[in-house]
Amino acid sequence: MPSPGKRGKYLGFVAHELKNPLATALWSCDLLKRMEGPDRTGERAEKMIDVSLRALRRMRRLIDDFFTIERLLEHGYELRREPVEVKDLVDSALQMLSEKESIETSGWKVQVGPLATTGDVEMLRRAVRAVIEHMARGSPRPLLSIRSEGPVLSIRAETAPSPLIPPPPEERPSGDPAGAVLGFAMAAAILEAHGGRIEERDGALAVVFG
Repeated sequence: MPSPGKRGKYLGFVAHELKNPLATALWSCDLLKRMEGPDRTGERAEKMIDVSLRALRRMRRLIDDFFTIERLLEHGYELRREPVEVKDLVDSALQMLSEKESIETSGWKVQVGPLATTGDVEMLRRAVRAVIEHMARGSPRPLLSIRSEGPVLSIRAETAPSPLIPPPPEERPSGDPAGAVLGFAMAAAILEAHGGRIEERDGALAVVFG
């Protein structure tokens, strides 16, 4: 169970992170409301809608990740125990990052051999996706190598983020445009709930499954 101070810190952090995208969404909607009827279908209106949607998606992700962390810390999930191939987790992550986050993954080297784990499949998918996304967004040249090394999934970037394991969310710069600032902490909490962890090994991130 997290201490009240720790929970309050995350809550205050999320509230602060929500201010800018909320203001952006409200500003865009207000501009749309003030437009004359014909203008609401024009190019400017389309831009306002896109701006609002990006801001709302950012807020939704922050809130989803926050509540996932909180519930995991409070043991509020009944985690399923299902067998899953780690390659399936990686393939799902790459597809989501490409389709939903517009991250180019086609040049990445993926060599994941037979490696299975047991756990809540949807939660593990979110964890693997968040770790890979952290490496991609934090790398100046996001060319990743993802491979299985024994019982571990190793994720290496051609130019690795610095630091490789990020500081706690509340110690990082605010204003993540993707709303992904809680992603790494969420991934760590999911893996810990499954008896696993994330480690730094020889310049790569190692996802150790429980």
